[in-house]
Amino acid sequence: MNALRRFVSVRHAAYLMAIAVIVFTTVCTAAQFWRIDLNPIRTPLSTYLRGPGGVYVRSVYYVMAIALLGFAWAIYEATVRTRRSLLASLLFAGAGLILPIVAASELFSDTPYHALAKIIHRSTTLATFLWLSFGMVLLSSRWLRDQRMKEGSRFGLALAWLATFVLWFQVLVSIFPNGLMEKLAIALILLWLGWASRHLLRAAQPGLTDLS
Repeated sequence: MNALRRFVSVRHAAYLMAIAVIVFTTVCTAAQFWRIDLNPIRTPLSTYLRGPGGVYVRSVYYVMAIALLGFAWAIYEATVRTRRSLLASLLFAGAGLILPIVAASELFSDTPYHALAKIIHRSTTLATFLWLSFGMVLLSSRWLRDQRMKEGSRFGLALAWLATFVLWFQVLVSIFPNGLMEKLAIALILLWLGWASRHLLRAAQPGLTDLS
């Protein structure tokens, strides 16, 4: 019975992440069109957190934060015991915990707390990206050696490394517009999260009897 409850919970977490990815992608893509005052190539996504429609963008950040917390637990439970990584779960959980701060800090722009909010926003944004990218690489590597999860994990690992490369390229090389590179990195992360949620659903099939 405990194993069954764990299967059900893992599936719920996977569905929640899949929904979060779809909603986040839909709203943030739509924002590129309703904010006609912004250049979508040069403007980072964080700018869309305030101004017209900013409440919708902030809302999907909060939804993704909740999904990441559930995801952090689910990936630990779904991975075979010998391949589990507490560090990977902590990285995703940490990203989930500070993502609301990333969103809320933008509300203090053009206020007496602007300077402090800017520092908090930059540091939490960088931490979120780094924790997600390292978590993605670590988890994909573990799943590649898990008999139940390894099918298709080479794609997940390659995608994780590609997202990490884009992030570091954005930090170290200033050739392309910041908005373009940031949104490319976010798109790759969302694609990976969608792939990972599908993997979790595969692991929680009714025919399996044990997640350990």
